[in-house]
Amino acid sequence: MALALDEKLVESIVGEVMHRLRPTAQPVRAAVAPARPSPLAPQPSATFAVVDRVVTAELLASRLNGQKWAKVAICPKAVITPSAFDYLRTHKIVWHRNTAEAAPNPNKPMTRWKALIVTATPSVLQAVEHTESQTFGKQWSHELLGGVDEAISAATSAINRGEASGIAVFADHAELIACRANRSERVNAAVVSDVQLIPALKQYMNLNLMVVRPSGRSFFELRNLLKEFGKGQ
Repeated sequence: MALALDEKLVESIVGEVMHRLRPTAQPVRAAVAPARPSPLAPQPSATFAVVDRVVTAELLASRLNGQKWAKVAICPKAVITPSAFDYLRTHKIVWHRNTAEAAPNPNKPMTRWKALIVTATPSVLQAVEHTESQTFGKQWSHELLGGVDEAISAATSAINRGEASGIAVFADHAELIACRANRSERVNAAVVSDVQLIPALKQYMNLNLMVVRPSGRSFFELRNLLKEFGKGQ
């Protein structure tokens, strides 16, 4: 089980992820227009939309402007810092990602997790097959792909259509895949090499596309990455 991360390490992880994503970051479009403060106090059920890419306690205090909001909608690709979580908890504000869920296709069974394999090492194949067998094939499926472009297309398409809760891509060109996939509004991708970082990445940046460079990695390392990535959703 992954060890608990202290706040400084989490902030460092978030900062590094944002540094990697910034060069290819695209403007974020919120499903709900940001609410503007009005002379009248917000209703108890009112929702305030935050469209910033990084959400901190200081930013929330500034945006909410001392008014009491029951709910806060945060854009899908935003990184939420520990201080922001503390602020929301202290002020008893309910928050959610501001994105509409894609409607599932009733004629197609839902696969919650998917592995896309570009670099098919023996360890990758063994780890993926082991993961599928442990869940009796109901949560994980896999697909062998021919290259980077095909992997990016398959991953972003599955996430945008709501066909999977998360996608794991095994490819040696990991950074390229993560950067290009992040151009898609619903995709939050990161290159992952340490299983202990996964809980923080899922919590603070809503990780739904894990890209792994498999060369030189053992079956146990890859299996543990898949196991941790598939937890809790």
